[in-house]
Amino acid sequence: MKGLLVVLLALSMATQATASPAADRRAEQAQERRALDAAVRDLCGRKLVLLGENGFHGDGRTNGFKSDLVQRLVQSCGFDAVFFEASTYDFLEISRQQREGGAVTPEMVSSAIGGLWNQNEETTALIAFLQPRAAAGRVVLGGLDDQLGIRGMFYSLERMPVELAALLSDDRREACAKLLRQRIWSDYPREAPYDEAARLRVTQCLGEIRGAADREADLTRRPELQQILSAMERATARDRLTGPQRLADRDRSMFRTLQWLTGRLPPGSKVIVWSANAHVEKAVGLSGFAPNLGSLVHQAYGNQAFVVGFTAASGSFRWGVRTAHEIPAAPADSLEARALSDGRRDVVYLGPSVLALEGISPGAVVDDHKQVSARWADFYDGVIVFRAERPPRRRDE
Repeated sequence: MKGLLVVLLALSMATQATASPAADRRAEQAQERRALDAAVRDLCGRKLVLLGENGFHGDGRTNGFKSDLVQRLVQSCGFDAVFFEASTYDFLEISRQQREGGAVTPEMVSSAIGGLWNQNEETTALIAFLQPRAAAGRVVLGGLDDQLGIRGMFYSLERMPVELAALLSDDRREACAKLLRQRIWSDYPREAPYDEAARLRVTQCLGEIRGAADREADLTRRPELQQILSAMERATARDRLTGPQRLADRDRSMFRTLQWLTGRLPPGSKVIVWSANAHVEKAVGLSGFAPNLGSLVHQAYGNQAFVVGFTAASGSFRWGVRTAHEIPAAPADSLEARALSDGRRDVVYLGPSVLALEGISPGAVVDDHKQVSARWADFYDGVIVFRAERPPRRRDE
């Protein structure tokens, strides 16, 4: 009997330990409910909503809040498209599977969203929410990022270069497939590094494939192939750039992809963009590069778009695979400290009118949670402020 009690106690403790992250998240959601409701009221009537986060993508509370916010906007406000700062190629493959009656599995959706988010416990519910709606054609999923070689992608790492090269004649097919795969995997030996000559060989193959794609008989598949090739051409052209120029070029490409994706949606569609604070800011000046995605969106959509930034007054965030960085305590005159000054709430939503009254003040709605002074209403329509941030709870550790 004593042995049985020991076993039952051990099982109970194991169950409690397993349930702890979920229980902790439920407690956080109870704290966030008021801020979530307020944000939904402001966002519900917009056509395009951009959601930021720390540029290191290492904020667990922010991930959880965004996940809940996306679900609420889809369920209650009629948003029917969700585009991630993730591989445009793999999401286009999901679109093809939808169109051709193939299976759109949870694994495919998770893979396309990418390892920055798909291993976070905080986004598990979001993936489970989006996948059946995407499979049924009720929600359109898309990726804005043209970067090649993103780890864990189910399509663009292996099948994509083979399928693209298959459009060529037999005498060029194998060579171009090899060149594309080599660039995607950055698989260059030390004695033959990726240089301008190598880049031009890749560019030549893409040009040849584009010529074949332009003659594609399937008029539904043709624009997808052309979009894939345009994104790859922009990505390889950017290989020549460095620093702020490279960052700005990537954001211009994301905006072009956003325009292409929204142009394929039915009239009246409402879009959510999941990205980072530096990308979604509606004015240039904080991100360190220009233009950025948010400023281009603001020029094109005006008040139809709504930008939400995320920040925290303290805590920590995920910096590397197994490291976290502390967030310095917010100064007394900062945006964060003033938002939380009543001491009663752990999460606060600051809407447009509040931000307009804020004027210029210190705040950490930037990468790495660094404090800078800004007129925050110039950069965001709304800001979510957490009293304490924490790293995501990863399932792959």
